[in-house]
Amino acid sequence: MARNNKNNDDLDQPSSPAWMTTYGDMMTLLLCFFVLLLSFSTIDKIKFSKSMRALQGALGIMPRMQRVSSSKQSSLDSEKIINKMNLEEKVKQLKELSKSLGYEEEVEVLFNEGGLLIRLGNKVLFDLGEAELRKSAYPILTFVGNTIKEHNADDVIVGGHTDNLPISSSIYPSNWELSIARSLSVVKFMIDSVNVPPKKLIAAGFSQYHPLKPNDTPENRQKNRRVEFMFNW
Repeated sequence: MARNNKNNDDLDQPSSPAWMTTYGDMMTLLLCFFVLLLSFSTIDKIKFSKSMRALQGALGIMPRMQRVSSSKQSSLDSEKIINKMNLEEKVKQLKELSKSLGYEEEVEVLFNEGGLLIRLGNKVLFDLGEAELRKSAYPILTFVGNTIKEHNADDVIVGGHTDNLPISSSIYPSNWELSIARSLSVVKFMIDSVNVPPKKLIAAGFSQYHPLKPNDTPENRQKNRRVEFMFNW
């Protein structure tokens, strides 16, 4: 009988100190915590996105979100289409105007995914090595300025370009200053004479470093001297 009591006493006593059990539990929890952190840091974004969409669908959230997103995207696409159609009509009018002024070969228009590029050659705008606008450029610049006012883009980049002929004067120490001065002349005309909102315009100078043609002939250098208007969608 005494032997049985002794065995029962041994069973009632803990096999390890209480602090060790608590410590073991804490270490196990910390291990699980860091494993979870690791799993989140290496999660596959695509799988996670799919899982979230599946969860949202199960909760009845997805159909509403899809409708809102689809409606918004459709609205943006429609706006782009209308905007592009309006610009295409303006481009047609610009080509007719440049042809009537004898500058058909000096005006180029290109559409791309990012927007619309209008390129005006130097024969339209400036004399060689100068940044003062020719009066003959006023009708075309006025037309472009009115197009900018009607366009819904937040900004239009006006970029001045030169050839690689060195220039050094008290006004333009290098082609950098000349290209920026030409861009600013156009921007100031747009603001002062056409009332284009200044917030729509960005003046930029690219100097000789974005040529259309190799600067190896007078004809090619003439083509590289230009001002470009980049309309962003």
